[in-house]
Amino acid sequence: MREKIHTSGIWKSCQNSGLKSYAPGLAAILLLILLGQILRPGFASSANISSILNQASVLAVVCIGQLVVIAGTGGIDLSTGACVSMGALTGSMFMDGNMVQLPLAILITLLLGAAAGCLNGTGIQLFKIPALAMTLIMSTVIDGFTKAVTKGKPSLNLPKLYKAIIGQPIAGRFCAIILIAAVFVVLYELLLGKTSFGKSIYVMGSNRTAAGMCGLNVRFLSVFVYVISGAMASLAGLILVGYVGSAQMGMGDAYTMLSIAAVVTGGAKVTGGKGSLLGGVIGSVVLVLLSTVLTSMGMPEGARQFFQGMILLAVLIANCRLPFFRQ
Repeated sequence: MREKIHTSGIWKSCQNSGLKSYAPGLAAILLLILLGQILRPGFASSANISSILNQASVLAVVCIGQLVVIAGTGGIDLSTGACVSMGALTGSMFMDGNMVQLPLAILITLLLGAAAGCLNGTGIQLFKIPALAMTLIMSTVIDGFTKAVTKGKPSLNLPKLYKAIIGQPIAGRFCAIILIAAVFVVLYELLLGKTSFGKSIYVMGSNRTAAGMCGLNVRFLSVFVYVISGAMASLAGLILVGYVGSAQMGMGDAYTMLSIAAVVTGGAKVTGGKGSLLGGVIGSVVLVLLSTVLTSMGMPEGARQFFQGMILLAVLIANCRLPFFRQ
């Protein structure tokens, strides 16, 4: 009984911030839409907003795994971008233009991503390799594996039906990819917020020692969060290739930093124990909006990357230092 009470107390302390943690992200969305509309009339049109949400949907799926890692361990998974590329290339390769092969492609994609995540978690937990070093090395390993399997060749042979399903408008110009991402986000939000497994992740992230004393298997959970991250990043790659229509090496590289930035912008605590998928979705929309606004200003790619990096740095500093974010 003591263990249950103790765990419950830690859980409540992890979730006491309420909706106010979303306020900065929501305010940023409104300001960016307003700025975009001023810079380019028509920016707030349904066509442009739908395009932004379509792009943010893939990032939101990647954020699922990144959030679980950050909230559960206070670590960061730097291999997510490589897993996205792997999922896109291997998934399209196993489909080979045949829609009947889609279930097999999904299964293999999830297994490959989960295997990569398991190696990450095992190296960190069993061999005590720092998370940043382990996941960075694994990103190189994953890229090498992807090149070996696919010979590094771009994949253009996707089933027309698959591309139609992923990019099919379901309401105006809003595509089915938004609905697909929403399903995953809702399922994982319920898993994290309503089940003992999800609560255990937050408790572990808040206080690993206390979580172990409460009877939680912190070793297993520490590995499993990386399994989830790898699997969801690879699945996001398979979704991305259906939306884009082709796959190539490196197409997921940007999602590593973007997923970290989105989760943190959405209110996650970089030291663990706090964060929600709704916040990750809000952060995803903010980042895609920011990129779109900077493009509307006519900034070259290098300048856009510079400003995005500086904004991420500012958000990380605020997350670590400002009381508003730490609550």
